[in-house]
Amino acid sequence: MSKPGYADQGFWFRVIFMLLYWVVLNISVTIFGVLLVLVSLIKLGSKHEPKTLSSWLKQMASFIQQIFWFMSYKTEEKPYPFQPWPQVTLDDEA
Repeated sequence: MSKPGYADQGFWFRVIFMLLYWVVLNISVTIFGVLLVLVSLIKLGSKHEPKTLSSWLKQMASFIQQIFWFMSYKTEEKPYPFQPWPQVTLDDEA
């Protein structure tokens, strides 16, 4: 007979990681919001395309998605720093 979920040590480690990623998620959403405002203001005020900031914005969105997937039990893989930081290719930029 298998143990219930709360008796499994792995369950408690995951809960601890989920709590830590909850804090990281809140910080990440704030950074995402700041980047979003900056990119919007630059696009509004000039014809210049802020490629670097747009790339950071897309990487942050991908990181937030990874956190949501981990916290909703869609994946067992922990996001950064346990796997590489999400990279945006030039094809994703379009």
